Amino acid sequence: MERSDAAHDAPRSRRGLSARGAALVCLADPRAELATMLILQELGLSVDLMADPQSAIRWAKQARYEIIVAGGTPVPLATLARTLRDAAPEPRIVLLAEEWGRDDDLDALGVQVLRPPLDVNALMRGLAPLQ
Repeated sequence: MERSDAAHDAPRSRRGLSARGAALVCLADPRAELATMLILQELGLSVDLMADPQSAIRWAKQARYEIIVAGGTPVPLATLARTLRDAAPEPRIVLLAEEWGRDDDLDALGVQVLRPPLDVNALMRGLAPLQ
């Protein structure tokens, strides 16, 4: 699966090819990205991989995703959470992050945070409840 970047972004307005929908993944850690992609595919979702947060935000505005998974980017966690939620008000958003402040108010944004390092089982538990 290829990663998208700003030079290759294209608008998308429909659901992914999967009957269960699509997921957007933007993770700096290649191992976490691969594990996340495989889990989401196992859950029946098609997966779009983004190389940077700006591309992920643009795609989140243009496509319908059931879940967005991001983390490890240079963008501060609270900023990333707010920007993704503004771009995509409906999907589940899961951020992989070491730490976050109480003032980040991620619960109010409906954003779930998983702390790395994650083994595959912990990641599966964190991503599985998609209904």
